[in-house]
Amino acid sequence: YRRNFETDSIQMAIERITPKFLAPLAANAWFMSPPCQPYTRTGKMLDEKDARAKGLIHLIGLLGRMPSPPTYIFLENVLNFEKSRSRDLLIRQLTRLGYDFTEWLLTPLQFGIPNDRVRYFLTARRRAPSPSGEVSPPEWVSPPLDLRRDWPWSAQYGSIPPVGDYLEPEVDADAFRVPDTFVKKRRGFSETVLAKPTDTRTSCFTKAYGHHGLGAGAFVQTRGFDVSYVGCFKRMQSPEFFTPTEIARLHAFPIDGASPTPPPARPSAPARHAFAFPDTLSTVQRWRVLGNSMNVKVVGELMRCALFGSDEWGGAV
Repeated sequence: YRRNFETDSIQMAIERITPKFLAPLAANAWFMSPPCQPYTRTGKMLDEKDARAKGLIHLIGLLGRMPSPPTYIFLENVLNFEKSRSRDLLIRQLTRLGYDFTEWLLTPLQFGIPNDRVRYFLTARRRAPSPSGEVSPPEWVSPPLDLRRDWPWSAQYGSIPPVGDYLEPEVDADAFRVPDTFVKKRRGFSETVLAKPTDTRTSCFTKAYGHHGLGAGAFVQTRGFDVSYVGCFKRMQSPEFFTPTEIARLHAFPIDGASPTPPPARPSAPARHAFAFPDTLSTVQRWRVLGNSMNVKVVGELMRCALFGSDEWGGAV
């Protein structure tokens, strides 16, 4: 964070935050991406009972104790969060405090990026208070789950560019070659696990990329295209890991001038903030932080929708 914003982040447990601590900050927006482990389908799914959910549950309660809650709230989490009790607690609080909100399940593919990373997003905006200074909450009725799965402006991005547009021109193949132990037990690979430069889809990258052979992200095949990669490993050319720079590009981070940028949702796009990894981070550490991150383009468009949206956004906030 300091490397890219030249500002030190506050290091403290979320559970220790109080209304008194937040008051002088006068933040009009909260941006939250709480730990996903309590909600992942491959985990124990302890939901709000998971210790890693304590921070989010604390913030939900904190909202009701603040004299001036933030105007905007943004939240990102994994697929399945929409079915959680944590989500229900958040929606109940937002409704009680007079927020309009929209829930989404979106993937970068809908934004012209060849990476399939379905995530839950919530965008919320608090209605203007009444003259008395209080917002009259509507009569509580448990809201149905009304997820928006389509991005209304996907068509403007045109065809999805190939994976090759995101690859670095010169990479040490030996340094990024996938170990045989990762793949020898596999009889074949799906098209999303092993991507060719001409493909327009890659699977989701996680923080375990480079450690786990399966389910942690796509590999790239840069040679041996005349051999079917659906066959056994012995008939394949050795696949390679995507480099951290390539994954950052697929996450739409402005990491270099070569990062492809889909057309903006508005005629004029603001200048992009540059992004760079600290030199002290190893390749594995860079993979890990990228796996824990999110797609910048998707989040940016959702923020634009919530902050500047109108009827043209189909009633979304």
